[in-house]
Amino acid sequence: TLSAGLEEIGYRVATATSGRQARRMIRKRSFNVVIADIKLPDVSGLEILEMVKELNPEAAVIMITGHASVETAVGAINEGAYAYILKPVAMNELENIISNALREQRLLVENRELVESLQQSNKRLEEANTALEQVNQTKSDFMAKMSHELRTPLNSIIGFSEVLLNRKVPVDPETEEEFLNYIHISAKHLLDLINSILDLSKVESGKISIEPSEFDLATLIEDVKATILPILATKKQTLKVEIEDGISTIFADEPKIKQILLNLISNAHKFTHRRGKIKVVCRRENSHQLHYSVIDNGIGISLQDQQRIFEDFGQVQRGSRTRGQAGLGLPIARRLVELHGGNIWVVSELEQGSTFTFSIPTNHIGSS
Repeated sequence: TLSAGLEEIGYRVATATSGRQARRMIRKRSFNVVIADIKLPDVSGLEILEMVKELNPEAAVIMITGHASVETAVGAINEGAYAYILKPVAMNELENIISNALREQRLLVENRELVESLQQSNKRLEEANTALEQVNQTKSDFMAKMSHELRTPLNSIIGFSEVLLNRKVPVDPETEEEFLNYIHISAKHLLDLINSILDLSKVESGKISIEPSEFDLATLIEDVKATILPILATKKQTLKVEIEDGISTIFADEPKIKQILLNLISNAHKFTHRRGKIKVVCRRENSHQLHYSVIDNGIGISLQDQQRIFEDFGQVQRGSRTRGQAGLGLPIARRLVELHGGNIWVVSELEQGSTFTFSIPTNHIGSS
């Protein structure tokens, strides 16, 4: 059996013969690696995967199946499985996967210990230089949170590419194209994260300025939709746009208005349920000012956290869970709005959704 084989090469193994027993074990103990069959006698292996990820997100879950199913492989990877392998399981293949997972976990622990060490050092220097300690704290938070954010799209890229490379799972041309699209989306997400870091750095250093020009709002919105729809499709979310009659040509910094909208819609996507609804509304406040609203029916934000979400690397309670997002999109949006001389605010209720609105003054709002 797999248990005996793993014990022979030095691993400590706990075995569950049913899904119910596995659930009890996972609640009581913390495991580095969980190996689960897709089909268990009394529960789906994907349910075990979901439970492990909820209780111990850093644990590596390896899914095993006796049936080559592309759809099941995609589902497992999307839900956060570290690897997906077919029966009969080659012990050397399983050992390599487990070794890689444990190596990554050790690196995460070392990074966390390094961050904690830096934090302790900063505290010892607090009386001498409080400002310096705060800077170092921010850098430490950045390292910890961005490492998680960057690993998410990287794992998606690695997971889908491994399915394509591992020809044990038959992949038809249409599915292969779909996988490549997932890889492309994840790569763009990774690039967006890197660009966000650079953008925040530029704003903080005063290297970004407003360069207004005349442009068509409807065309801008279409560009935003073309950029964001593939991302929304991963959760089967819908996007509706409403532009008040009479608004066509406006005078503002087009690329930055686009970035603000993309940041707000991306934020709505993260915190809106699967098959949720997102809406963008553009309306005239007066002859020289527009209001842009991004509305979702997601998990909402508690009242006490609604001011904190615009802070750098803000991690707040969203709905019933605390999400460890990088916390860059909203602060960047706020700074870009302020560079325009505008304001941004949020109205939200837990489990009812959120409405983010920003007001931008423009020198001209043309009628269609």
